[in-house]
Amino acid sequence: MGQPSDVTTQRFSRRLSRAARTGGSLPCISPVASGWVLTLLTFLGTASAVAGIGHENTFLVVEGDSSTVMIDCAGSPLQRLQMAGIDPLDVDYLVLTHAHPDHIGGFPVFALGLWLVGQQNSLSVVGERGALETAAKLLALFNPDKWPGFHAPQFRSIDLSEESVLLDLPDLLITACQTQHLVPGLALRILSKASGQVLVYSSDTEPAPQLVQFARGADVLVHEASGPMRGHSTAGQAGQVATAAGVGKLFLIHYPANGTDLKQLLTDAQSQFAGPTELARDFGVVEW
Repeated sequence: MGQPSDVTTQRFSRRLSRAARTGGSLPCISPVASGWVLTLLTFLGTASAVAGIGHENTFLVVEGDSSTVMIDCAGSPLQRLQMAGIDPLDVDYLVLTHAHPDHIGGFPVFALGLWLVGQQNSLSVVGERGALETAAKLLALFNPDKWPGFHAPQFRSIDLSEESVLLDLPDLLITACQTQHLVPGLALRILSKASGQVLVYSSDTEPAPQLVQFARGADVLVHEASGPMRGHSTAGQAGQVATAAGVGKLFLIHYPANGTDLKQLLTDAQSQFAGPTELARDFGVVEW
């Protein structure tokens, strides 16, 4: 097993402090005591397009031993990162999965906030072409070229014609495939190079054969459960994908936060998938 870097140790210490403040706990073991290099996924938000009290729109952050990658950019990203015990300046990359406002609407605020807290390098923004173009246009509305010392984001889109390498970092390998949604979008497969384990995030999608193949054998599947509508999946369909792909554990995300029987969502998924199943919760942490 790899040994934890100073970055990993500092991140773990911050998370312990947050857990102590909020009365929560960390579902993982100390990297210092175990010698294990952790990869952590934090749910910064879990709701579908309509956020609710305690449920921000869905976006995520992945922390490897040396890299921090935020996935989509909803709501108040600087606040949510800090509430999760993560320094916003630690975010190295932003992945944008598709061009819908609940997934990229927070981007101008994020860029502004990073500038105001002393960002020293350009943020690398990667992902689906339409999402990147829309994010760049949103930011341009606020004339960031007039912000003294602002480091403009660097944008890089990928080809959606086949499974593509999105980021190949020292600690993480992130690949992407096309979803079946109302607009072009990306599902993500994240390999922790420390543990060899894989987490797959469906993003917004209908059930699709390419997603089943993409998620094949993953240790964790984080799958949307918006409901029975075009471009989305129900909790039961998420369970079906998990079973067909042979994943180890299922988390439901991007579910309706208001007026929904959350226990029924779990029941629906569990009726189709025999493995461990949980509802993703804001600020919940998965380690793999």
